[in-house]
Amino acid sequence: MTWAPRLIEPGEVDTAIDLVGGVFGNGPVPSDDYRAEVREVSEPARTFAVADGGRLVGSAAAYTFDVALPGGALPLAAITEAGVLPTHRRRGVLSSLIAALEDQAIERGEPLAGLTASEATIYRRFGYGVATRFHGLTVDARRVAALPEAGGDAADTVRLVAEDEAATVLPAVWERHWRRTPGEVSRNPAWWRMLALDRPHQRGGASGRYVAVHDGGDGPDGFVVYRVTPDWGPSGARFDLRIDALAAASAAAEAALVGFALAVDLVATVSWPVAPVDGPLRWRLADTRAVQVSVERDGMWLRPLDVATCLAARRYAAAGGLALEVVDARRPDVGGRFLLDAGPDGAACGRTDREAEVVVRVPELGSLLLGGVSWAVLRDAGLVDERVAGAVHRADGLFRADRAPWCTTDF
Repeated sequence: MTWAPRLIEPGEVDTAIDLVGGVFGNGPVPSDDYRAEVREVSEPARTFAVADGGRLVGSAAAYTFDVALPGGALPLAAITEAGVLPTHRRRGVLSSLIAALEDQAIERGEPLAGLTASEATIYRRFGYGVATRFHGLTVDARRVAALPEAGGDAADTVRLVAEDEAATVLPAVWERHWRRTPGEVSRNPAWWRMLALDRPHQRGGASGRYVAVHDGGDGPDGFVVYRVTPDWGPSGARFDLRIDALAAASAAAEAALVGFALAVDLVATVSWPVAPVDGPLRWRLADTRAVQVSVERDGMWLRPLDVATCLAARRYAAAGGLALEVVDARRPDVGGRFLLDAGPDGAACGRTDREAEVVVRVPELGSLLLGGVSWAVLRDAGLVDERVAGAVHRADGLFRADRAPWCTTDF
């Protein structure tokens, strides 16, 4: 059967929310708290549904974001809230919804689509590649002591703020943070309102949220949002502090905020579920074993919808050119041969008749775009075809990023 996704009607917003909420285990009738969160950030003009016999059986939506690249940014169709009733799985419903969202993104001039995947085996076949990864960290707060040469944490520049001040400070700090963090995305006012709801079902048994702000020379330049789980054991207090969000305009502000979290009274462990994979914390400590990685996982997946625009929008670590062929099985018009003229100050890219030096499929290009994996690693995995000797080494010299891409926005 061929499905025909359509935009939802104004009265179907809650129906679509309930459908997807049920698919993701929130019960046959999701809670009012869940509905309130999703409704706050929903974009009905970007929400598609599939109906069977007059009943919605699948739905998927997109958020309107920009995503940071090394030295640049691009509009992103952030695919979200995708679900199909168990009665209609494996019948092409999800494929039709993804195609409709991508078609709309192309019409809107968005050169990238992205998502965070509930299951790792689904989206590569649609052309999406892992672009960011993250670590889940657990830190023994009672064993942390910075190396003398690492300098202090300047915790006196950190202060707790109430929610009314946070409503102004957090969005302003975020604007500085996401632009310097390849892989991170912009957030509109609705997103901040949704986060401020702080519904109990998001707390995981922990407290309501605390917000601490770092004051730099020109005002607030960082924040950490955290929760505390009290534990009064027989040997005394052993609280866990969970970092829910950390954003900073500089490495110094980030270090001060992490140092503040590690020094909160009664805290024995600090959990950071979505930490950068290349963060400097471990290197600043005398006892590096105080930091344990509990998980490493994929974060955001990217799919180029306009290859030339994607490659021209970022800056590169060196000057040079590269002729590449992109293979896109689902959208052949997206693929083709391209000539990249790259440099630290910008780049140009367009279609070419030149023979390709490297051949890559579109999911791998999504992984390479932010510098989160090297061309050499993908070549050795059998996912990049090097047609000209030395081309992969040259590509790695161009695409090398100063920091690993990191996305903390869960969509």
